[in-house]
Amino acid sequence: MKDDSLFKLGGICAILLGVAKLLSSGIYLTLAPDLRAEVPAAKFLPAFAQNPSSLISFFWIEAFVGILGLAVIPALSSVVKPRNEGWVRWASTLASAGFVISAVGYTLSIARLPNIAKAFVAGDVVTQAVLAAVWKSSIDLFGLWGYGAVGFWVLVVSVLAVRSNDLPKFQTYLGILLAVLFLLVPVGAIFKNSSILLVAAAGGLVVSPIWWIWTGLTLRGYKTT
Repeated sequence: MKDDSLFKLGGICAILLGVAKLLSSGIYLTLAPDLRAEVPAAKFLPAFAQNPSSLISFFWIEAFVGILGLAVIPALSSVVKPRNEGWVRWASTLASAGFVISAVGYTLSIARLPNIAKAFVAGDVVTQAVLAAVWKSSIDLFGLWGYGAVGFWVLVVSVLAVRSNDLPKFQTYLGILLAVLFLLVPVGAIFKNSSILLVAAAGGLVVSPIWWIWTGLTLRGYKTT
């Protein structure tokens, strides 16, 4: 009998990831306007210093997402790998790096941002000018890894699955939609477009949990041949 633990573990983590994404998207959509990613330091840091709890909760959940994702990638990639191993291996490597970078970046923000915000509020004009230029503590400033690389992987596995019967058809189409929403995040961050980011967050609130949880249930029931 073949060992199906890869799929069982990946399935459990995918379900947990879906629940985590539901929570993080909900938190982001309810954040005060001055606490969103595209807001300049002069507005963001005082707002964060006054009320850091919601955003810190968001950071913790997203760091947890990064850890869970590392178990999901090899499991789901193994399902579609025979269709095009080269693309799947490349996309999986990028997504794994994306989840790690995202988790580390959010953890750094948890550790550093409260102190930076306090120093900004208490500082003079010179201190505030210096902090405004260097305040961001994440190593994934535009979400190119945590969203872009992961979205690319979701797109690759979904497109390959469309051409086969490895996954339910509607699940693959939902995966393509999720990939597009993920890829919108770095676009919105780079161009500082709050509308694009809100569309990605609102769409992700619905699509992301459904796809990850569905993926988890699929992996839990997957049997190797």
